[in-house]
Amino acid sequence: MQANKTATVVGATAAVAAGGYLTYRLLSSRRPKVPKTGPWTQDTLPSDAYVAVVVGAGPSGSTAAFYLAKAGVKVALCEKEKFPRDKICGDALCTPSHPILQDMGVMQEMFEKGLARPADAGGFVSPSGLCYIGASKKKLGRAACFACKRLHIDEAMAKSAERQGADLMEEFEVTGASFDEKNGLWTVNAASGKSVKARMLVCCDGATSRLATSLGYCTEPPKGVCSRSYVEGGTHNTDFDGVCFYPRESLPGYCAIFRETGDDLNLCYYLIPQGEGEGQCGSVKESDLPRLHNDAIKYDPFISQALGPSAKVGRMRAASLRLGCQGIKSTYGDHIMICGDAAGHIDPVTGEGIHTGMMAAKAAAETICSMVDTGDFSAASCQPYYDKWMGAFGYDFGMSRAACRLMYKFPVLLDACANEMQVQGDAMMSKWAEVMTNMRPKSYFLRPDVGIPLGFATVRELVHQYILRRPTSYPSTQTVKASQGKK
Repeated sequence: MQANKTATVVGATAAVAAGGYLTYRLLSSRRPKVPKTGPWTQDTLPSDAYVAVVVGAGPSGSTAAFYLAKAGVKVALCEKEKFPRDKICGDALCTPSHPILQDMGVMQEMFEKGLARPADAGGFVSPSGLCYIGASKKKLGRAACFACKRLHIDEAMAKSAERQGADLMEEFEVTGASFDEKNGLWTVNAASGKSVKARMLVCCDGATSRLATSLGYCTEPPKGVCSRSYVEGGTHNTDFDGVCFYPRESLPGYCAIFRETGDDLNLCYYLIPQGEGEGQCGSVKESDLPRLHNDAIKYDPFISQALGPSAKVGRMRAASLRLGCQGIKSTYGDHIMICGDAAGHIDPVTGEGIHTGMMAAKAAAETICSMVDTGDFSAASCQPYYDKWMGAFGYDFGMSRAACRLMYKFPVLLDACANEMQVQGDAMMSKWAEVMTNMRPKSYFLRPDVGIPLGFATVRELVHQYILRRPTSYPSTQTVKASQGKK
């Protein structure tokens, strides 16, 4: 009965995803055409104004500024802090970001300076405690991602954009922006009293995006949340590059450990919105994050073992996550585009958003370059930006949200993935890595050559768990805490 129910839900999810994609294609074909000419040609731009001002010099903002400057477009890149500065993040840069980082010269720089580490040995622990750690690089021919602290890579990307010709304005904390319709110009104001003018405004100011919110493009606060603690190298027991842990209590969220250079670890906990209640993330709430993070260090049987008794764990810090364009009315309008975390360009399954934000930012830059040629900066001319990021990764968000619901309601599906990895080895691990790093869409799991073996693995797990009553190997932190308290 449980197997039939699971199969029905998976089939329905696939049908809904397919229907959504066909609807998207149909609506795309009916959109108005992009104007070929417009009033705002290059000779109308005042000498003290920019073609584009990018607010936020994170990975997405720096990417947009880099490609605009590379094309000869006059662009300002505004950052509220002074580099180097930190950002709360898992520090994982997935494969789709690598060509962009290579274009910028940043990937080479980070590895030459010993600031980046490729992730080869990785895997995950399922809700029932099934484990697999393998080397997907052997199957993929390259590491699916690499780790680099945001402290380093954000500065390198911003400086790369500056070298390309962008005007990098540090300590430029944007307080607001207003649009002059008569002259087709934005005025962006800073707390210092400074201001810049530009034809195009590109908001890349993070998940909470005060600017996009004030302009009406962001309609609600972010609903996801993540934590991070660094663990000092040489004080832990970890011998892998990256592992995701899926405690049943926090599904569809998860905990992850990524290995950085110098043998440091990045310990993260992601809570993914799921459910109707305010702050609801499955069976827990956003407010439970500190407890989950700190209990995982001490009482999670797998995480505490990986860290060991002598691990020097830094202070937990937290940040908001805007997943799958949550709360975003639109990512573009007249003379404006929203990119990266500000637009919710974060995968709802993984919480990863660096690579998706960079892909969107490159698409934004390409679209703006075309707008410069036509002199039209209207919403109709911004439409290709939306089409590009939707085609690159946005169509996958619907499937990701469905996957979150399935993982929450049917944890056995994650157990089945781990089960099949134990059967196939790195061949299955590499498929998982490709999907989780956006090298392939989530629908890849529905392909017959992938989905059928996973279907059999699901049946095996249902038999083990519901008929043979195999006990879980992944007790909750509360259970472990209670048992230790009795000793």
